[in-house]
Amino acid sequence: MYQDKTPLSLCQNSQVKFGTSGVRGPVSELTQERCCAFVEAFLRKLCQASNIVCIGQDLRPSSPMITLWINECARQLGYTVWDCGSLATPSLAHYSIAHQVPAIMVTGSHIPYDRNGIKFYLPSGEISKEDELSILNTQLNTFSKVSSATTIEDHHDLALAFYRQRYQNAFTALDLSGKRVGVYQHSSVIRDQLTKILNAFGAETIPLGRTDAFVALDTEAISKEDQIQANQWSREYNLDAIVSTDGDGDRPLIADEKGQWLRGDQVGMICSQYLKATHIVTPINSNTGLEALVPKATVIRTKIGSPYVLAAMKALKPSEISVGYEANGGVLLGSHTEELTALPTRDAVLPILILLTHLSHKPLSSVIRALPKRYTSSERLQDITVSDSQSTISYLSDDQHWPPLLTKIYTDQTVSISTLDTQDGARVRLSNNDILHIRASGNANELRIYVESNNQTYSEILCTHTKKAISSLFFDI
Repeated sequence: MYQDKTPLSLCQNSQVKFGTSGVRGPVSELTQERCCAFVEAFLRKLCQASNIVCIGQDLRPSSPMITLWINECARQLGYTVWDCGSLATPSLAHYSIAHQVPAIMVTGSHIPYDRNGIKFYLPSGEISKEDELSILNTQLNTFSKVSSATTIEDHHDLALAFYRQRYQNAFTALDLSGKRVGVYQHSSVIRDQLTKILNAFGAETIPLGRTDAFVALDTEAISKEDQIQANQWSREYNLDAIVSTDGDGDRPLIADEKGQWLRGDQVGMICSQYLKATHIVTPINSNTGLEALVPKATVIRTKIGSPYVLAAMKALKPSEISVGYEANGGVLLGSHTEELTALPTRDAVLPILILLTHLSHKPLSSVIRALPKRYTSSERLQDITVSDSQSTISYLSDDQHWPPLLTKIYTDQTVSISTLDTQDGARVRLSNNDILHIRASGNANELRIYVESNNQTYSEILCTHTKKAISSLFFDI
């Protein structure tokens, strides 16, 4: 079928590639041949010790067909398929890790409906960047298919129940009786599961915004429409909180009683404190208030993307309580605690439940007000090619090239660069203690912009000014 090719060669001159989390690309380019090439390389190269694979999917329209291809490919390779159906990525990962078998999740996470992707899990958790290279360069013709295909077993209900039980066991003291929690369901694969979990803790749940059409909800870039909608829902239904997730249920979205969406790095900070983490791993774009909130913890800053967070967590000692999180809100538990087994992949339910524990004695808005006074905002320039993004970042990796941009951003004051970090894009801390960070998206034609300052309103204004300045200076728009 592949004629002596590798997944890398099959994807040349296409947009199908590994991003920050799995293989992604336009649905039109995720052909059966390419999807099966990645699956065969993953199973044959990295999963030879197992003859079982768990497979799940999200609710985007292209996922059932891609899943069908993958199921058949795995069967023809001699693997018994545990078909976990439509479920959250962390639910699939939790089930496969507990049973020490690999897993494959068909999902494009939060990216638009006309794109999709595939995530791969070893029995120990997410694959590494090194594993990605191994998959890409596997010679597919060296493997022959079995003469008789194996079976497909339905594990959907088992996987869902196993995930629910994880949190029922861990949060035995959580009582949400009398609390009204809106569940922004949209097209999230975990919408029904999340509602059941909250109901089990006594919450009155109000379903909001359910739709059969796929919604590309990015928890790191909340639209103005979603902000307005949350404010309206909060007033209309007298809610104590609103919770949601992205499409595959690994990134949370949480709003307080006023309908104000919490930033993902704020959520991660609160979770790290709640879990009494001794070591916290988070990318460089996460709020620097973390260091002030948990002064005794060791904080490790990485490039953006869960593989980098995971790699740093894996380097820690098992005895250390390690928590990882990203600015998108996904929380990774790298070590066992008294209540929870490790789940080294992004999870949305854990941070949602941790935030809701505060409702027993204070509103969520007061929890946020108590955090160190550092505020982050983010924007994105869309339809910017990868090459244009890279050229811009390369130019800004020299601190001598920043003054014209800073002059355009700061019209009322003069600022200079204190430090420049090029670990992931170009990130500067300025003389007034503001932080500006420019990087290319790992999975879309976008240039991401992050800012941090000592005032929330100012950070939002600063972010807008930065976007406009970059647009005019580098892209003439």
